[in-house]
Amino acid sequence: MWNRRRFVATAGMTAALGGCLGDGNGNGDGNANENDDGQNGSNTDGTSADEDDNGPGYDTGLDELEAYDPVDRTGEDEVNIRVDPDGEGRFEPDPVAVERLATVKWTWGEPGYEIYPIDIPDPCRWSGNDTGAAHAWQFPFVGKYEIGCSRPDGDDFTGVMFVVEPGFDLESESESD
Repeated sequence: MWNRRRFVATAGMTAALGGCLGDGNGNGDGNANENDDGQNGSNTDGTSADEDDNGPGYDTGLDELEAYDPVDRTGEDEVNIRVDPDGEGRFEPDPVAVERLATVKWTWGEPGYEIYPIDIPDPCRWSGNDTGAAHAWQFPFVGKYEIGCSRPDGDDFTGVMFVVEPGFDLESESESD
């Protein structure tokens, strides 16, 4: 039987394997840094062919990490986030950093809360949740996630989560500037 966790894991694995099947230059010869004419070149966005292999291909927002000083929850398989603790209109912890594919679980005390994305990495298709007393999701894409919450009284609040690759060192990243 398929459940959300199994689907996300399968989809993530399919995407990861899909990236392994080709060299990405479209000529099929396996030379990722050469154009079809055999010359090293640059892409239409001004980056060299070598630069494409150094990142995920979308704006991650991780350059803002230091400004937020997130609570470090990397290395944890499941991260619990309390929603609106004591009616304070916030997430706890916030901001937070988690590893890619860790299960993030938001919990709240009464029905009527809605968790939703405000600004998330382009490839992510997470749409949030507006039912029950909890919501869990595995985030397969690194980046900055701005998350909103509607309370039962109609007020909204926001929080920030950073999803990073396993082994990402938050301390050395914040000391690099």
